[in-house]
Parts: sequence; C-alpha cells; structure tokens
Amino acid sequence: MSSSINTAYNVTSSYKEYKHKLDSLTSPSDTTWIPGCDDFTYSRISSSKYDSANICKIAVGFLIHLKEKNIPSYEEEGCRYLYYWLHVKALENKNPIENTLDLYKKLNGTFNEENDGDNKFDKCIHQMNKDTCDKIQRIFSLHETFNIFVNQEPSDVAEKKCNSNCSELFSSYVNDCREIYDYDFCNELKNFREYHNSFVRNIRACQGDQYLLPPVEILDTRIIVAPFVLILVISLILPLLYKFTPFGPWIHQRIGKNKNMLNNIIEEEKHFIDNYEMKKDDSKKRYYKLLYNSS
Repeated sequence: MSSSINTAYNVTSSYKEYKHKLDSLTSPSDTTWIPGCDDFTYSRISSSKYDSANICKIAVGFLIHLKEKNIPSYEEEGCRYLYYWLHVKALENKNPIENTLDLYKKLNGTFNEENDGDNKFDKCIHQMNKDTCDKIQRIFSLHETFNIFVNQEPSDVAEKKCNSNCSELFSSYVNDCREIYDYDFCNELKNFREYHNSFVRNIRACQGDQYLLPPVEILDTRIIVAPFVLILVISLILPLLYKFTPFGPWIHQRIGKNKNMLNNIIEEEKHFIDNYEMKKDDSKKRYYKLLYNSS
C-alpha cells in the first residue's frame, strides 16, 4: 500500500490500536485509578452511556496512554479519535458537538492539572470546531463500517466475502468534499480508499472493480485560477509602474539601448556582407582578366 497523504484529519494509520486501547479502558476489569476523576462532574450532558467519573477515567487514561507513546503523529491522531469516542460512543451521538468539545476541554484540564499533562493536547483540542468534528466523525464512521467487514469470517460467497458495505457511505462523503472543496477531507478519503482497496484485493483476494471504492478526484481550482490572476495583476500593475515610478523611464531607456544595439549589430552584419560580396566580385574579375590575358 502506498504511503498515506498527510491531512488535517489523519486517522487511518492507527485506528485499530486506538479502538483496542479504549475498549480495554472501558472494560469492568480495568481498575486503574486516575487522579482527579473520582469527583469529576459535568452537567451539560443530556444522555450518556457512562457516568461523569467513568468518562473521566476512560478519557484521561487514554490521554495518558497517548503521552506515554511519545510519537507526535500517534498523539495527534489519537486526540481526534478520543473526540469521536466521546461524541459517538460515550455520549451516544445525542449531544451537540459544542457540548462534547466543552466536555473534552474540561477532561483535558483534569489531564493537565492532575496527571502531569504538560498541556500536550491543548493545540489539537482547541483547533477542533463544529466543521472539523463533523468530518472526523464521518471518517471514523467509515472505519467502523469497514472494521465490521474486516472482522467477519470470510465467506465462500463472493458478495459476502468482498462487499464491505462502505461504497454508498464513501460516495456520499466524496460528493460532499467536492462540493465544499475541502482538500484535507478529500485526501483523507483517498487514504481510506487506498487502505480499503488494498485489503479487498490483497487479503480477501477479490476480483473485479465492483468491490473497490472509486477514485476521489477533485479539481484544484487554485492551480487553474492562479496563472490567470497573476496575468491580470501584472497587466494592471505594469502601466502604473511605467507611468508613475522610475521604472517607466528606466525600462524605456533599456529598451532604447537594446534597440540601438540590435540596429548596430544589423548594420555591422550588412556592412560585413557587402564587403564580402565586393571582395568576391573583385576576385572574380581578376580571375577572368588572367584568363583573358593568358589566351
């Protein structure tokens, strides 16, 4: 599989590891004590799978895990995945994105103040907004659907063995990314497509394009428009420079000098050719004269 494109939504590379870690933290057998979580409360939650103290224990425990890994890309992607887990798994997608983000910031505060967090995830969390969180949720929903397919026992029936059930969801997201020209979102969909198609082709050994996700192509209008904008700007600025700045007389003088040099070169070449032709004629005359005298 080719290397993935770096985007603002990078989530593809370590999805399974994040899910496995959070599943272990939610297990009743996990009795790890997390400082600051026993008394943690948050009143703006209308519905939740866990109580506030348990959410704190799981979320802060995951942030501690990310910090201990000390791998920047793993930390950043994991920071995004934790938002997804909070919003979809813990709060069951029943609370506004703004409330989930507010909860996330409060949990991060407990991580920083009570667990030596060193403000490690402040930048990642504060960069999140309603739009980016919506995209993060969409991308992880694709991974959730695909993960169900990956974990199924392969069937002898091609339709069950090779159909991941991601095609319809993937195509709708591609249409959205094209409409709003979100290049990061489109590129993350490309990453998912590469990951998906590689598994279907190489692991499940499926034959036929009908089981593969289609290409994600978006017309980069920036590349097309930029040259025209540059030409327009130059055409507007040059007359002003010529008329109101020393650039005008200077370029006029340079053009004049170059024109004179060109004229001089042409004159010299013409003079040289004329001299050459005259010498050529003289030599011919002497030759014929010698022939005449010898006869």
